[in-house]
Amino acid sequence: MNQSKENGKTSLASGLRLKVILGLLVLLVIWAFTRSDSNEDGDQSTFEVVRGDFLVSVTAGGTLEAVNQEIIRNEVDGTSRIIYIIPEGEVVKSGDLLVELDSAEAVEQVNQQKLSYESAVQTFEAAKANLEIERSQVQSLIDTAILNTNFAYIDYRKFIEGDRLQQLRNAEIAIQQGEEALKINQNQLYWSQRLFDQGFEAKTNLERDQTLVTNSLLGLEQARTEYKMLEMYDLPKLEETYVSALIEASNELARVILQATNTLNKAVADLITQSNTLRLNQERLQREEEQLDKSKIFAPKGGMVVYAKTRSRFSSESMIEEGAQVRNRQELITLPDTSQMKVDVKIHESQINKIKKGQTTFIVLDQQPDQRYKGIVSKVAPLPDSASFFSDPNLKEYATEILVTDTLPDLKPGVSARAEIVITNIPNTLKVPIQSVTTTDGKQVVFKRGLRSAEPMPVEVGLFNTKFIEVLDGIKEGDEILLAPPLQMEEINLAGEVFGDDEKISASDLKPDNAALDQMEKSSRPRGNDNGQGGNARQGGQGAGGRGSGGGPGGGGFDREAMMKRLDTDGDGTISEAEREAARKQFQGGQGRPQ
Repeated sequence: MNQSKENGKTSLASGLRLKVILGLLVLLVIWAFTRSDSNEDGDQSTFEVVRGDFLVSVTAGGTLEAVNQEIIRNEVDGTSRIIYIIPEGEVVKSGDLLVELDSAEAVEQVNQQKLSYESAVQTFEAAKANLEIERSQVQSLIDTAILNTNFAYIDYRKFIEGDRLQQLRNAEIAIQQGEEALKINQNQLYWSQRLFDQGFEAKTNLERDQTLVTNSLLGLEQARTEYKMLEMYDLPKLEETYVSALIEASNELARVILQATNTLNKAVADLITQSNTLRLNQERLQREEEQLDKSKIFAPKGGMVVYAKTRSRFSSESMIEEGAQVRNRQELITLPDTSQMKVDVKIHESQINKIKKGQTTFIVLDQQPDQRYKGIVSKVAPLPDSASFFSDPNLKEYATEILVTDTLPDLKPGVSARAEIVITNIPNTLKVPIQSVTTTDGKQVVFKRGLRSAEPMPVEVGLFNTKFIEVLDGIKEGDEILLAPPLQMEEINLAGEVFGDDEKISASDLKPDNAALDQMEKSSRPRGNDNGQGGNARQGGQGAGGRGSGGGPGGGGFDREAMMKRLDTDGDGTISEAEREAARKQFQGGQGRPQ
């Protein structure tokens, strides 16, 4: 009996002990759960939302350069080798020797060209003398042809007006003489016949007189025949001969003139050719002498020598030094005018829409980090810098020049500097650290600290700088928000997708706009946004100086792609647990400032 009582007491004690242990375990679990919930964001740094002035600016690093500078280039054709160059940093005065290029080839070219020029001079003088000789010979031939033509004409006129008439007259005289002789002989024969009939004349005398009459008749007939032949044949033949001679002389004169003209033209053409050859040789000699002169480069004005730097690290140009090979028109030296300086910076495409000519800028030189100088934006490139494409094809930066308006100390060009371009100053506005804003389900949110855990609060953001971002709506002054979002939450969408996880897409949204595609193909020139900005909800705004509600660069919103690139260190497009932990430590350790 006593033993059963002892057993009952033992069982009761064991049950009580078990209940106590179970109660302690329950309390421990509850404490651990509460501890876990309370520590979910207990280790996160927070920021109290404040209201005040918000300076929107863009900061970029750059180099101090002279606004005006004399650029010394290699003016020698082809490639040349530097055999002497003045040390960089030397201060020179006008006329000092800066660079000397290898001139051995140029000297050889000048000597050869001098020989060619002298040969061209002699050939030109020979062509000039030959033209004068040809002109003299041609003139003699023309004069002779003219004289022969005149002689032929005179012979023709002499025949028509003299010889022809004279020959006809001689023929007529011969006929008249024959008729007179016939009459005399006939009269003599008449008296001889009467005397012979009367016996007073000898028969021989009668026969003689008869012969004389016969001869006179024959002579008269011959004279009349000769007159006829002369009038019908001989004189027309002679006239044709003289006319033909005159025509031939005239034709010969025309031929001589044509031949003379052709000969003179050839001589003149040869003289022009030799003159052009001489001029070309003279110009080439002058050019070769200029090339020889350009092998020595002298300072056009005084200043400090600064070697030209290669604009791209991918350039094939050699460093400027003795022995370097340089091309034609390559920059060798600059002589900067340090009375007016500028800072050359490159602005990322996400910020370029904010930058306008005339904006106030504050500049800090790396040599004088405690001194601030004032400047103004003087130039903004309309297109991205092509040099940055070779280093990173996805990086688009715009060259921007900032004119320094304050007086600078005596500094050399090339000093590193930082420039903060003031976009606008927004008074009495809410601002939070830029890393506090994240994207979840396609919405921009901040995480507001609650009693037990952080609560995502959708916000409407405005402009931002490298540290803070303006909040237009969604939170109020005094709220405590996490500097770093709880990256372990699965619903966080750092990639910034447009559609949420629970959002459905209709069939009409998936239907392609073929009409727009056809219109693009018909267009002769592709149309697009040169700045590469899309049309999603994070990129609609009022431009650089406005206070639009969009989250993209155009509206001054938060650049989620930049944040994604910063957190995604391995570049696989997703945020791993290790990357989440590293980002959390980064934000917590730097109080929200990017390291």
